[in-house]
Amino acid sequence: MRRGYVFVLALWTIVILAVLSGAAFTAMSSANATLRAIIDRERSITAFTDAEARLLYLLLTEPIGLSALHVGGQLDPDPTIGGFAFGGELVDTQGAPYRMNTSQGPVIVRLIAANGLINLSGDTVLSARALLTAQGLSEPAARRLAARLADYADGDDLKRLGGAEHPDYPELTPPGNAPLRTASEACAVLGWREEVPLCRDPRLLDLFAFAGNNPAMSARLAPHYLIKALVPGMRNVERAMNMLNDRSQLVRFSDLGIEGLDMLEDNTILPGPSFLIVTHQPSARLIRVTRVDLSLANFHRPYSIVFSHTLGGSEAEGFFHVEDIDTLASLPVLR
Repeated sequence: MRRGYVFVLALWTIVILAVLSGAAFTAMSSANATLRAIIDRERSITAFTDAEARLLYLLLTEPIGLSALHVGGQLDPDPTIGGFAFGGELVDTQGAPYRMNTSQGPVIVRLIAANGLINLSGDTVLSARALLTAQGLSEPAARRLAARLADYADGDDLKRLGGAEHPDYPELTPPGNAPLRTASEACAVLGWREEVPLCRDPRLLDLFAFAGNNPAMSARLAPHYLIKALVPGMRNVERAMNMLNDRSQLVRFSDLGIEGLDMLEDNTILPGPSFLIVTHQPSARLIRVTRVDLSLANFHRPYSIVFSHTLGGSEAEGFFHVEDIDTLASLPVLR
């Protein structure tokens, strides 16, 4: 073999080895990046769970007032004057952010009374129409989708005007024909996944609506992120937020800019017994949402966890992102 051929073969061998090494390095780098992302996610979830557990403990042990948990406070013997609880450090039940330091860095924790969400357990047609029109759907579309939800959740096969029953569904996805357990189940209703904005990720619906054992709603407990997402126009949002912050006045959902719920409201109720606990990093690129139902009369099982969702995305980030954590109050601790 000529010396020139040997040189060319050696050169091509080096090139091929370099390409293979580069491909292997790229694959290894990608695998390492994926592994790091998985490890970071698991660390974040561990921190979220720690913060969630601390807030749950406070929720089970501390008195609840008209709109806040009173950590270190006392129950009021005359609630007609004092408002059921007084004193202590307050933890807002409308989703205000609190800071908690963990081994994985700062975590933001929020407590949200389910009473401030739009309830899909009582008069399903009225509450669903209000939720759908607040998301920008037309009145005819809202009526049609609300009727389908009512048909989905009732126990019969009688179709409402504009509704849908078993024959209208694909073969493997029949209607539940039972009351919703969580709001996100509504996204399985015919047409909801395609037409309802919050059903792009059904888990988001659980942040805005409620289904389960708590039929009462109170506009004064509406979380601020719900107002920002469902009330059109910045000026209207600011007006609604100011009304919620003024504890001296009675507030209805219609006052906030969400129509159709006045007949379903009860502004005398206390927060609970169902709550959302939301935990996240300050950036909120990843959030954990857990629903807790209290049953304090049951000594052996004082609470149950209905679901825990871990999700991300621009919508969740937009709802909960915190720019400056140094301005936040720390989550109170028992002394």
